[in-house]
Amino acid sequence: MPSCPTGHHSRATDFCDVCGLRLQAHTPAPVPPQQRQPQYRQPPPPRPATPPVSPSAPPPPAARPPAATRGGPCPECRTPRAGRFCEECGYDFASQSGAHQRRHSGPGSSGSGAYWRAIVAADPAYYQYMVDQGMLDPAQISFPSNNQQRRVSLRGERVHIGRRSASRGFTPEIDLGGPGGDPAISHIHAILVAKPGDTWALVDPGSTNGTTINGTANPIAPNVEVPLHSSDRIYVGAWTVIILQKG
Repeated sequence: MPSCPTGHHSRATDFCDVCGLRLQAHTPAPVPPQQRQPQYRQPPPPRPATPPVSPSAPPPPAARPPAATRGGPCPECRTPRAGRFCEECGYDFASQSGAHQRRHSGPGSSGSGAYWRAIVAADPAYYQYMVDQGMLDPAQISFPSNNQQRRVSLRGERVHIGRRSASRGFTPEIDLGGPGGDPAISHIHAILVAKPGDTWALVDPGSTNGTTINGTANPIAPNVEVPLHSSDRIYVGAWTVIILQKG
């Protein structure tokens, strides 16, 4: 039976009657890599012959590649491991450090003094494209009326993009949840990772709805670091764009 990607119990079979997201078909358990074939939770929506004209409106997330085989549980929240970062609390299995155990090297600094910030906004063109492609129901999910940008300084080794989890006592640095928040965001949707040379990379630890950059057609692969540059645009959820700025 189709299920809501955010976990709601819906009586409808096409869109969730609680949050309005398109329902997804049940995905079978992972199989060994040599036997694995691409699986789709639902038939991919039709795509236009040409991409949208607006550079701020990327195509919707395509079908995700199968997630990596899950390993041992996270030592902080016991969630089964599916990649470098815990999908629930952001624990880094590579450095064996928790979500809040990050070194700070100064305000807005990724290591040696360069100032980076993230501009977080609701993009009406991206939202409309999601509606046009049938990825969300505008009768259930309305574009936010209070569309104000906010700036978040990038500090420390990791900056989490997601929504807070009261049960885990975790709040991401870029919190897209709460009242009026983006309903298509995972708890740990994506992570900005500070790299040598005052640069940043982006990792999606396996979010439900995917993450795209600069209007590309497909979401980035799970658990793969993607280098970022100033002015890059990160698209997540139903309407959110995150623009990186350096200096």
